[in-house]
Amino acid sequence: MADFSLGLVEVSALGNAIIMLDDMLKAADVEFVATERRLGGRLVTIVVRGELTSVQASVDAGVARAKQDECLKAYQVIARPHDEILKFLHLEPESEPEPEPESETAGTHVGPAPENEEETERRTSRRRTAQKQKTADAAAEKKPAPRRRGRKPKTEDTSAK
Repeated sequence: MADFSLGLVEVSALGNAIIMLDDMLKAADVEFVATERRLGGRLVTIVVRGELTSVQASVDAGVARAKQDECLKAYQVIARPHDEILKFLHLEPESEPEPEPESETAGTHVGPAPENEEETERRTSRRRTAQKQKTADAAAEKKPAPRRRGRKPKTEDTSAK
């Protein structure tokens, strides 16, 4: 079983869901983990996770906003959800980190040494300068627009009157 809680709120319209999610995240210390859109975004479910009290406060804030906007469809808080529910929401429990290699050769770096920040900035600056130069050269070499073919525009002939 998970050591956190999940909160789900379903509303109509994607715009309403975004506004409601903003209120939910500001109300409590929760993490936005998933969204489910159905019917082309006309029905949207927002999923947050965190401690039970934080999730409850967040869902309450979302429900209040959704009721204010008259778009609430459903809501639920699940305390310590089962691992199978996490699979359903594509939130599989985090696997244990891979053990560190035991031999020194397995952990040695292969390839060029990592650069420091100054070298990275110098290379980026050189690339930008070269790109600006190419743009300036291309603008200088720009050919004049080709002459227009076809009939000449009519001009008023004042002497014929």
